[in-house]
Amino acid sequence: MRRNLTRRERLKAKADLQRVFNRAASIETKGFKLLYIENALPWSRIAVCPVRGFRRAVDRNRQKRACREAYRHLKDQVRPGLDLAFVLFPGEYGFHDRYRQLQTVLQRAD
Repeated sequence: MRRNLTRRERLKAKADLQRVFNRAASIETKGFKLLYIENALPWSRIAVCPVRGFRRAVDRNRQKRACREAYRHLKDQVRPGLDLAFVLFPGEYGFHDRYRQLQTVLQRAD
């Protein structure tokens, strides 16, 4: 399986995002929240959504990049056919912290 994150794996349509945020199940850990709902596709799609608490765009973008990279490494463990939204909260989290957070919520979601 390819480990890159393709365009079709990104959740961007406004209607799809509203469906995820209004009707999805959620799991939360410190600094991180996962919203997930099934879709009718044979692959999973993701959206990374930082909250407004990030003071600088640099911090917000770095956290989004770290989360996408962590998902890219763990996407083999996610069953296909899900829409996932990762909500990021501010804090001093590096790539390894986001990786562990993502791993924790994915294990709890299964």
